[in-house]
Amino acid sequence: MANFPSLQNVFTATRNTIQRFPLETIATLAGSVFAIFLVSKEYGDPNTAFYTKAILSSLLCLVAFLSVSLYFSASRKGYMYRLLASFILGGLAIAFVYSFEDDISEVEAQQFVVLSIALHLLVAFAGFIPKKYHQEEFWEFNKQLFLRIITAGLYSNVLYAGLALAIVAVKELFDLELNEKIFGYLFIAIAGPFNTLFFLNGVPEIQNSKNTLALSYPVGLKKFTQYVLLPLISLYLIILLCYEAKIIFTLSLPIGWVSYLVLVFAIIGILSFLLVQPIATSAGNLWMQTFNRWFYYLLIPLLGLLFWAILYRIYSYGFTHERYYVLLLAVWLTLLVLYFLGSKNPKIKFIPMSLCFAGLFSLVGPQSAHNISKWSQMNRLTSYVQKLKTQKLTTAEEKNMSSIVDFILTNYAAEIVLPVAKDQLTALYSSQKKPTSTEILKALGVQYHMWNDNSSNYFNYAYPDSDSKYIDNIQGYDISMVVTQDAVINCKNCLNLNAKNYSFLTEKKDYGIDLTINNETIALLLNDFVNNQKQFDNTIEKQKKITQTIDSKNYQITIIYLEIDGKISDNKKTINNFRIKLLIKIK
Repeated sequence: MANFPSLQNVFTATRNTIQRFPLETIATLAGSVFAIFLVSKEYGDPNTAFYTKAILSSLLCLVAFLSVSLYFSASRKGYMYRLLASFILGGLAIAFVYSFEDDISEVEAQQFVVLSIALHLLVAFAGFIPKKYHQEEFWEFNKQLFLRIITAGLYSNVLYAGLALAIVAVKELFDLELNEKIFGYLFIAIAGPFNTLFFLNGVPEIQNSKNTLALSYPVGLKKFTQYVLLPLISLYLIILLCYEAKIIFTLSLPIGWVSYLVLVFAIIGILSFLLVQPIATSAGNLWMQTFNRWFYYLLIPLLGLLFWAILYRIYSYGFTHERYYVLLLAVWLTLLVLYFLGSKNPKIKFIPMSLCFAGLFSLVGPQSAHNISKWSQMNRLTSYVQKLKTQKLTTAEEKNMSSIVDFILTNYAAEIVLPVAKDQLTALYSSQKKPTSTEILKALGVQYHMWNDNSSNYFNYAYPDSDSKYIDNIQGYDISMVVTQDAVINCKNCLNLNAKNYSFLTEKKDYGIDLTINNETIALLLNDFVNNQKQFDNTIEKQKKITQTIDSKNYQITIIYLEIDGKISDNKKTINNFRIKLLIKIK
């Protein structure tokens, strides 16, 4: 007869988990409550930024608190020390998140991900800092954590799918009106409290005499590594070594994205190395023995390729946040190779420890990714401004300068550009708080160019207010409508003005579209207009509204271009997609 866990056992396990991890539970509940608030609010709510940052803070605090709990559990120090350390780490995490702008930028999101990864890595070794290190115990602890994450994710997904289907069934079968946000609330309840408490319940105790961390190696893990990961590594290795041989014999430069392929190889290889570590020296595991012995030697030529690719990009275009992290990982991998090849008894905890410290190293201080990228691009901009004093820039240099200004305005305050060329920019900054790239470069006497290797083959335009301007003043006009390249308007007698019915029909043509109002067809010559207007060129930043006026027998039509893109061939533009607004005045 099957044995099912009683509610009493569930309550007991939940209570024990909460007692063992009280701060982690509070962080989980706080994040879940703020997530529910966020889901319940309407789009554009002024508190959205606050709720978003509260959720991100809760996520970081949860992981930070768990690291502290594992450390003090292993060290057996007083509970007050644990609380104090948790509050300090949690306060720093909250301050870090709330330093972000309300509209979190891509770089700030990147910083959050790096800190989150660093804190997760801290969980892997925090409990082994205050105690004597045992390799097998460390491996077993992290294996159990890894399997618990997978199990918690599986349970949570199945539970959510089942309950969501039950809600749909009740809604359809009993014809109930249910708020669609109920699915968001359900997801939060399962992904938050349920998933987290389920995971925390399975976190192994490091200093537990009753349940020691004895090595237990799953057979499935060996087969997964041997028959999936190792063949993948071999494939990547062959490709990369052949490519490296090619660029050496042809004396060519490596393409930029090869560095990402080397990093993927290294990550999969290190994961495989960690997975097979307990049995790598066992008899009968020839594949494992060979891989364990040669992996770090095979990394050496690929590290050369990685440094060659990333240093060339940095030399040519300076540091960005992405290039900084690629170089940082290259340095980290080099230290890893030196450590494992030079140490007689290497400890695998060096891998998460060193990567955790590398992540923290990149976040704060003058050596951080943010500051190094700023310093590098500002130096490049200064060199171009100095060169402008003696000679005119080439198109390639103007393109580089455009990308630098775009990068600075996207990731930093516009004010930092002013000191570089104070004489030329003072008037512009006096009239505008946030000048655009085009305006800054124009003040410096430089033409703006979009940074796109294929920009000469394509064009695109987007009116800045096209996504947010839903209410218009159409005084002087009678009708307003939005037309796209795919949506056909075909309505009969759908509008009544001054006791007269109006019908509308749009039809796509090679030259644009035909607009039929009642019995009159008006040709909207979009192609000719786009080809005659320089404002659609890629060399001009899109800021100004572009309008086109067409007169017919009974109507005056003003076309406002909201979005448009297409191809350029033989200096002729061909429209692919468009979205336009028509303002129609009846004569």
